[in-house]
Amino acid sequence: MVYGGKPSTGCKNCRRRKIKCDEQRPECTQCTTTNRLCPGYTHLFDLVLRDQTKSVSLKAQQRKSKKQSATNNAQKTGTSHCIAESHNSLQPSGRLPPSFAIIATNATTGYLSLPTALHEPPEQQAVNAFISNYVSITRHSYSSRGYLDFLLPLYQNTRHDSLLSLATTAVALTVEGGSPRFRHFRDLSHSHFGKALLRASKAIRDPVESIKDDTLMSVLLLSFYERVLAVAESKQISGVHDSGAVALVKHRGKQNGNSELSARLLLAAQTQVVDHCIETSAPFGKTSAALDSLRPTNFENAASRLTSLSALLTDLMAFANPILRNYHATPSEDQLLQILDYASDVEAQVSTWPDYVPDEWGYKPSHTFDELPSHESKLYVYNRRCDLYQDIWVANTWNSYRSTQLMIQYLILQSLAYLNPDHSSPLGRRIATAIARVQELCDDICASVPFNLGNKTFGGPSDRKDVRYPDDGTNKPSEEYRKSAAGLGGRFLLDPLKMAKKAICLREGQSEWIGRQIERIQRIYMLRKPVEAGVDEMPGPKCPGGR
Repeated sequence: MVYGGKPSTGCKNCRRRKIKCDEQRPECTQCTTTNRLCPGYTHLFDLVLRDQTKSVSLKAQQRKSKKQSATNNAQKTGTSHCIAESHNSLQPSGRLPPSFAIIATNATTGYLSLPTALHEPPEQQAVNAFISNYVSITRHSYSSRGYLDFLLPLYQNTRHDSLLSLATTAVALTVEGGSPRFRHFRDLSHSHFGKALLRASKAIRDPVESIKDDTLMSVLLLSFYERVLAVAESKQISGVHDSGAVALVKHRGKQNGNSELSARLLLAAQTQVVDHCIETSAPFGKTSAALDSLRPTNFENAASRLTSLSALLTDLMAFANPILRNYHATPSEDQLLQILDYASDVEAQVSTWPDYVPDEWGYKPSHTFDELPSHESKLYVYNRRCDLYQDIWVANTWNSYRSTQLMIQYLILQSLAYLNPDHSSPLGRRIATAIARVQELCDDICASVPFNLGNKTFGGPSDRKDVRYPDDGTNKPSEEYRKSAAGLGGRFLLDPLKMAKKAICLREGQSEWIGRQIERIQRIYMLRKPVEAGVDEMPGPKCPGGR
């Protein structure tokens, strides 16, 4: 929705009289002193989800008038056919407009050739590009914890004004708004998001609509929208839509989750909530186990197993962080030893994940950038190491595993720092082991940067032919890989790099190199730089072992 300033929370009388309301309960002072009946206050949730204001509606009407005027002018100059086709594609219909039919036809034969007519509305341009660059790209079935590869079949059978269509358009406008050419798309996305919220509110209350895959897909897309916008504007993710998706999954029950699509939607909801719980140190283990029980028994892959294992980390963090982040009391030795035992148990379980990885998921070195001058190679490659993966999604799953392991090691190191054991003791030797493990994990993340970013430094999520990506020396990077790397590589890489940068036990210069890669991603996708946290964000000692 378009932001029209902070909503007034005063009573309706004071708002109508345009005076300040003291918001006393149950009646405000302004009403009682003037012998008026105080009508009460609008709930904050209703204020946040309020419909578009009159001014916004007026602006929309003005834009519509301008568009109609442009259509009439075009008809006078002999271009009426093209404009009319674009205009008619936005009319209510049970079928997709012509350009989307092109997408559906070509998606089965190879790479997409999208219509490039300049007269296409921004919404249609954004959806076309989103489907081409994100939805229709093939990926390894074991690597997908998402749902976008199932979006197109559902989208083809929906009306353009449906909940799914509005949610898809909002996401497409926001994602494509990361390009310098289309930065205004993000402003357009707000109204579609607001309309989708109102539709979603009605759908989840409807006994029929609430169990449909379209509704759950739409709620997940709204969560995706929130994440993209939060990263772009450096804001905290609320997680409301993640929780809503989980509630919908439970409401649907196991009887409505037997299809592959339903299982994938369940996994996507579980993954997004696990990620949010890790960000907020909230427990999720019991809920995750409940969702596991709803998943079909024959649906299990490496990505879904990683999600279940990562849920163990949420409970560990919920137990450890209140102790380690207590600014008013130093943890006791018993508490610290409990954290170490708990972390060791979670680490042992998470460390089993590579055993379930398919053989083709192994990564291998590439020497593509070796021939570049040393000063240029250092910009894109750390320590002259560059790893190749099967695809961007496989690389992202590996980095998700590394991020989970890094968080476990950080908890172990912080607990050991409080204990300050002798270097020759078992706990002292464990410090050296944890530091070495952190270094190894960060090196692996750094080695995936060239595969995700190449030598791209600007230009948004679209591919540019002058960008160079690593290869195996025999085959050139495929068009599909280049497209996925341009659109998703940096977005997938941002969180693992931020996690690696938290380590202060790295070799000299590595943290600075990681920081430059984060800045490169922010520049490419036009992301706002976050305010750096202060040094006192985590109380207590940081890196034991004198490094």
